[in-house]
Amino acid sequence: MGNCLNMGFHAVERRNLVTQKQYAELEPTREAATASGLLYPPTDLLLGLLAHTVGDLEKSVSHFEDSITYCGQAGLRPELAWTCCDYADTLLQRNNPGDREQAMSLLDESLAISSELGMRPLMERVLYRRDILKA
Repeated sequence: MGNCLNMGFHAVERRNLVTQKQYAELEPTREAATASGLLYPPTDLLLGLLAHTVGDLEKSVSHFEDSITYCGQAGLRPELAWTCCDYADTLLQRNNPGDREQAMSLLDESLAISSELGMRPLMERVLYRRDILKA
């Protein structure tokens, strides 16, 4: 499963068609991996990224919501901060009523966590996105 995760993140980074295959391979293992707590990073974070990459924004939203719940309950603050930022990207692309406001709220949460933890690359990413929203 670890190799699948690495390939999944690689696919997201390169935005290639392997992403669909990685999603299909990882999605069935989601429940067991998340319940075991042994998988790092949380499965739903990766599935949300993969679904976003292939354009399935509704699945992406669902996975990001599950990731936020899991990360919050497990105390995984860095992963929570990244999830909030990635989820905001999905909402902005989906652009349903209320998505822009929810995205801003998620970016605020991501910025608060990343600032507190000194996660400079994420802080810069969030600030850039917030500037775009305010424009």
